[in-house]
Amino acid sequence: MSDLVLRALSKTYGQTPVLADLDLVARKGELIVLVGPSGCGKSTLLKLVAGLEPPDTGSVHLNGRDITGAEPRHRNIAMVFQNYALYPHLSVADNMAYPLRRLKRPAAEIAARVAETAGLLDLQPLLNRRPAQLSGGQKQRVAMARAIIRDPDLFLLDEPLSNLDTGLRGQVRAEILALQRRLGRTMLYVTHDQVDAQTMADRVVILRGGHIQQNDTAQAIYDRPANMFAAAFLCTSPPNFVTAMVENGHMRIGSSTLPLTAFSNEMRSALAGRGPLIIGIRPESLCTPSGAPGLALSGEILHRDTIGSEQLVHFRPDDPALVDPAARDRIEALSGRRPPQWLTWATARRDVPDTGALEFPVQDLMIFDAAGDAIGPPSGFHA
Repeated sequence: MSDLVLRALSKTYGQTPVLADLDLVARKGELIVLVGPSGCGKSTLLKLVAGLEPPDTGSVHLNGRDITGAEPRHRNIAMVFQNYALYPHLSVADNMAYPLRRLKRPAAEIAARVAETAGLLDLQPLLNRRPAQLSGGQKQRVAMARAIIRDPDLFLLDEPLSNLDTGLRGQVRAEILALQRRLGRTMLYVTHDQVDAQTMADRVVILRGGHIQQNDTAQAIYDRPANMFAAAFLCTSPPNFVTAMVENGHMRIGSSTLPLTAFSNEMRSALAGRGPLIIGIRPESLCTPSGAPGLALSGEILHRDTIGSEQLVHFRPDDPALVDPAARDRIEALSGRRPPQWLTWATARRDVPDTGALEFPVQDLMIFDAAGDAIGPPSGFHA
């Protein structure tokens, strides 16, 4: 049986639609990360599931039960907010115990649950402190403990790490993931952070304008994005997008051409009779020429950004058809990451020219129609 089923959920505020006929199924024990730009409906979706707001249409089912009209306290769902929502005048132990006291549980049961949950999250030394005496990471663990103590069927987390600095985010992220795996509970997790989505999720749901753009594993979305929005959203460095045409048995990209024989029969059929195409080139797929089949690009290296073990190279192709006219005066065109060996070579020599050549392997090509929808996966190429 599925743990959480959302059917045709819609929500409009005034004249503004926020969610439109949204369907989503979360299996038992899954951690689903919801991502998308501000205003796409992520937090609204959590509110509808929690019962904090009613949907205009659609239904919410949990463990086979329709809870669409149920009060929040009757749903057995725990929600963790961005701002922790701890009571400043209560100790850590009392903050944790508060949900059970509202349910009028026996004092002995409350004390046992507080001790058990504190041990689960290493909060024993902090039980007598007030929130003002805690670090950001400690406050987040207390907020999680207050949610866990009720033994909910479902966890809803709304930007739980956004108030933490980068180093602490990584630590708390790992703690939440380990805790979710240990408890085996289903979790919907809203975030703007790409790393959260790529490292934590069993599945990533990308939202835009109240609609699901793609619902899959992070790796599948990276390898086979459903559209240009998904391709650009779930990545560290956005892809480069250039236009292309199919004519006379070739795909023309700027002044370069690729024979359609490089494609599988299925892909050739999908491309037949198409108008203008949009080609996606991920920065990490660009490389120095190797002699293997690919799209060769010559041009000028404008700028290099060193990022740890790799380097992001801003590259202006000689072919003017591959340069976005709006970007001609900016140091931005095609970008490629270099492996550490190239980085060492480039920084060790003073005479490295600002011109060079890059190559794009055909098997990594992403192809979209004029509306931005994917035509076929990278596997549509012959190896």
